[in-house]
Amino acid sequence: MNVNLGRRNSLVSGTIQLGRYLKTWLSLGLILGFGIAGCPHSALAENAPEILIRLINYAHVPSGSVKAAERQAGRIFSAAGFLTQWVNCPGTGSTIDTPNACNQPLAPNEIVLRLISESINEPYGDSVFGSAVVPFVASVYVNHIAGSAKRDNAEFEVPMILGSVIAHEIGHLMLGLNSHSNSGIMQKRWERKQLQMVMTGNLLFTAAQGKLMQAEMQRRTRVVAAD
Repeated sequence: MNVNLGRRNSLVSGTIQLGRYLKTWLSLGLILGFGIAGCPHSALAENAPEILIRLINYAHVPSGSVKAAERQAGRIFSAAGFLTQWVNCPGTGSTIDTPNACNQPLAPNEIVLRLISESINEPYGDSVFGSAVVPFVASVYVNHIAGSAKRDNAEFEVPMILGSVIAHEIGHLMLGLNSHSNSGIMQKRWERKQLQMVMTGNLLFTAAQGKLMQAEMQRRTRVVAAD
């Protein structure tokens, strides 16, 4: 599944496209001071499901930007009723030593997230910003996102966009490749309205998608337990 934040139309199933209002709404984000970073998460149930994310930073994204993207994605999943746990695997430039966790077999609620500089096999070039291999591996092409943001003088906003793309791709791992919707973060095309919602932290999974993802996580856990 591909995520596209570019301005070109694409025939790839699963693309997100940011329209011509990018610069306007990113400027608005600067005026707002990106104040959503400190917004509290929605109250989660005591038995809320948890997503474990092994992040492999092949693109050598600075740790501050990675953490900001993790917070953005974490807020999105919190609103869908999930806890998120992030593990920076060896070779990412992280100072956290986690060789044992990263070398273990994947748990049923665990996925691998790869931050890659750019796609070398994507026929649509830098218009595609991510892909998912169901059920456990998601990739995000950092240079494609940064390049799009730079063209629109939006360097300040790369972590927020990155976090939203991460959430979209992980969503595909639980909802399936053909899971675009007419509302929420799984929309195929992001225009003025969607960008405003990104800025305010309100481009989220729909309630129905949240329930479907929770059901999928429960199914995975039951299957492993039965084995």
